[in-house]
Amino acid sequence: MGTIQKSQHKDQIMRGIIYVCIAFFSFSVMQAFNKMLTGQHHAVEIVFYRNIIATLPCIIYIIATKKYALLKTNMPVALTFRVLIGVLGLILTFLAVQRLPLSDATVLFFFSTLLIPVLSVFILKESIGMHRWIAVSIGMIGVILVAQPRGDIALIGIIFALGAAIVHAFTHVLIRSMKEENPFTITFYFFFGGMILTGIFMPFVATMPTAHSMPLLLCIGISGGIGQYFITRGIQLAPASLLGPFNYTGLIWMIGLDILIWDYIPDWPVFLGGAIIVSSKFYIIYREKLSAKKQ
Repeated sequence: MGTIQKSQHKDQIMRGIIYVCIAFFSFSVMQAFNKMLTGQHHAVEIVFYRNIIATLPCIIYIIATKKYALLKTNMPVALTFRVLIGVLGLILTFLAVQRLPLSDATVLFFFSTLLIPVLSVFILKESIGMHRWIAVSIGMIGVILVAQPRGDIALIGIIFALGAAIVHAFTHVLIRSMKEENPFTITFYFFFGGMILTGIFMPFVATMPTAHSMPLLLCIGISGGIGQYFITRGIQLAPASLLGPFNYTGLIWMIGLDILIWDYIPDWPVFLGGAIIVSSKFYIIYREKLSAKKQ
């Protein structure tokens, strides 16, 4: 995993899509294990274990291969910011999943795919036309439809999910701006920094892992580590606004896990709201392709 050469900096769309799909499958599995730990461990504690479990293999790899150059970065400020907002996003995500069904939380996380094009305008200086602004506005209707407290859907869970979506969007755009950084380096410092940041709070939230929770924490660390690497590499290889829709593959896994493990079938607002968001996003992609042809 040496330093990425300049020839590799150009977009590789198909590989980026494949990597992102692998990432969202891994994240779905991670969140299922997280939900199983509801009431046993605090979300901050779970994030700590997730990061320390993922950090150790990275350290072993660096020492075993003597590739200490992977610890060097030319983007320390961006990397630090990525760690800070990434840890916040992960905590909010875990909190939301512990309070909402997997499928409901996932659709609310889709809010990030509508924000990515908007943030790309201000951060990456990309341009989007009036049609895409309208599509984003229509997509917001889907978000509002899903973000309604009902039955077992708690308002606090909805707030956590929307907060996580906002942070996810910033994270995606930020990683896209770091395409010249080695993905291993970005991933390693995210794990290591996340371990340090959440470790500060461990004396206040930690509980002793049990024979039941320890395997679940281990699985969270492994699946989260795999997902983090592939999402980082995928976003580097293709535009964040293009990869956004493949976030929707996670909904398929989340619905399946909801049904298989918790015998939960989402209500109609989840399907209708999700359909509106997905349709809006695909229209944005369509407009982007038209704009690219005119250039």
